[in-house]
Amino acid sequence: IAAPGVSILAAFIPTNDSSLVSAGETPSMFNLLSGTSMACPHVTGVAASIKSQNPTWSPSAIRSAIMTT
Repeated sequence: IAAPGVSILAAFIPTNDSSLVSAGETPSMFNLLSGTSMACPHVTGVAASIKSQNPTWSPSAIRSAIMTT
């Protein structure tokens, strides 16, 4: 399982903060973000999918399935 966490296009709350928006530009509703906060949802989705197919599996069994795939 790969958890991409670099340059993920994500919803973003527009701001008029001049340090974040260049003069003359319209604030965007999206932004490219990086980090574990962007990677975590990918792995969480995989974990939820595994749990839905194997409802009796423990968290450690799900982790093992993810780590060994």
